[in-house]
Amino acid sequence: MSLPLFRLGSYDAFRDNGNLIFSLFEKTMTTDDLSSSSPSRREVLLMLISGLLVVLAALGFGRFSMALILPSMQDGLALSHARMGMLVTAAFSGYLAFSIGAGIAAARWGASRVVVVSLFVTASAMMLTGLSHGFWSPLFLLALSGVGIAGANVPVMAMINAWVPAQRRGVAAGILCSGGGVGLVLNGWLLPPVLAWQGWRGAWLVLGGIVLVIACWSALVLRDAPWRPRARVLSGREILTEIWALLRRHAALRKLALVYFAFGFSYVIFTTFFGSYLVETRGWTTQEAGRLWSWVGLCSLPSASFWGAVSDRIGRHRGLCIIYTLHGLCLSAFAALPWDGGIIAAALIYGFSIFSVPAIVSAACGDALPQPLIPLALGGVTVVFGSGQMAAPAVAGLMLDQGWGMVENLWLSALVAFAGAVGALFLKERQELGSVPN
Repeated sequence: MSLPLFRLGSYDAFRDNGNLIFSLFEKTMTTDDLSSSSPSRREVLLMLISGLLVVLAALGFGRFSMALILPSMQDGLALSHARMGMLVTAAFSGYLAFSIGAGIAAARWGASRVVVVSLFVTASAMMLTGLSHGFWSPLFLLALSGVGIAGANVPVMAMINAWVPAQRRGVAAGILCSGGGVGLVLNGWLLPPVLAWQGWRGAWLVLGGIVLVIACWSALVLRDAPWRPRARVLSGREILTEIWALLRRHAALRKLALVYFAFGFSYVIFTTFFGSYLVETRGWTTQEAGRLWSWVGLCSLPSASFWGAVSDRIGRHRGLCIIYTLHGLCLSAFAALPWDGGIIAAALIYGFSIFSVPAIVSAACGDALPQPLIPLALGGVTVVFGSGQMAAPAVAGLMLDQGWGMVENLWLSALVAFAGAVGALFLKERQELGSVPN
C-alpha cells in the first residue's frame, strides 16, 4: 500500500556564488515512488560530471575569461574605458535579468532543456562576439551571453540536486561550484597562447567552440530526473513582489543585502580589470598575467568550503568581517606594493577567499529565516548584489576615461571592501544573521 510521505508547496532555491533558481512545487510522493526511482551510481556520476562541465562552460569560460580577453578586445575595437565598462555591465545585466527567469523556465519546460538551449545560446553569442565590430554589436552579444550563462548555470544546480541523495547534496553542490575555479585555471593556461596567436577574436571563437562541444555533450547526456515533481510556477512579477515585501519587513535582510552589494562591487573590479592592470600598469606580459590568473583559480577552489566552515565556528558576521578586511588589504596591496612578489601574494590570498562571501550569505539567510522564506531572502540579497556587479565596471571605466588610473580603481574596490567589513559588524545579533553565541 502506498502511503503519502509529504506534501511540498513552497519555493526551493538552489544557489551558486549568488545565483538563484526558484520553483514552486506541489507534489504528493509515496513510498513506491521513492523505491522505484532510485538512480544508479553510474547515472549519478554521469550527471555530476555533466553538471560540472555545464558550470565550467557557463561561468568558467563564459564569465571568467573576460579578465584576460578584455585588454586585447579594447585595443582591437578602439573603445574607451567607459564603453568597455559598459560591455561588461551588459554581460552582468543579462545574467541578472534572466536569473529568476531561468528558474521559471526550468520549472515549466524542464531544467535539462533550458540548460542545453542556454549553452547553445552562450556558445553562439561568444563566437559571434569574436566576429563583431564597433560597440553596439558586442554590447548586445555580451548581454545575450549573460542571458545564456544564467540559463545554463542556474537550473543545473536544481537539476543535479534531484539526482543526488539528500545526505550527499552538499558534496554535489561543491563539485558543481568548483567548475568556476577550474575555468579560472584553464583560462590562465589556454588564453595567453591563443591571444598571441589569433588575438581576442580567436580567443572568443576558441572558447565559444569549447562551450559548443559541451552543449552537444549535454544535449546527449543531460536529462531531468524521472521522478522530478510537476511544478506549479509563479510568474517573475509575483516572485519579485514577494522579494520586495520581504525586504521591507526585515531590516536585518536589508543590512545583509547592503553588505553583499559591497562584495558585488569590489570583486568585479578585481576580476574584470585584473589582466588590464597587470599588463598596462605593471608591465607584465599576457602570459605572465595568465599564469597568475591560473594560480588564483587554483587557490579559489577550496575557498567557499573553508570559509563556510570558519563562519560555522565563529559566526557569520565575524566571518564576513574577516573576509572583507582580508579583501580590502589584498586589493590595497595589489594596488600599492612595488614588487612583483607582493602582487602575487596579494592575488593568491584574494583568490583563496574570493568565493567565500556568497557561501556565507547563503548560510546566513538559512540561519536567520524559516524555510519557506529562505529562497525569497536569497533572491532579495542577490538582486542587490547583482546591482553592485552591474555598477562596478561602468563606474571603473568612467573613472579611467576621466583621468583616474587602474590603481585608483583598485583603491576604490578596497574602500568598498572595507565598508563591507564595517557593515558586517552591525550584523551581530543572532536573530539577524544566525551567528553562533559567544
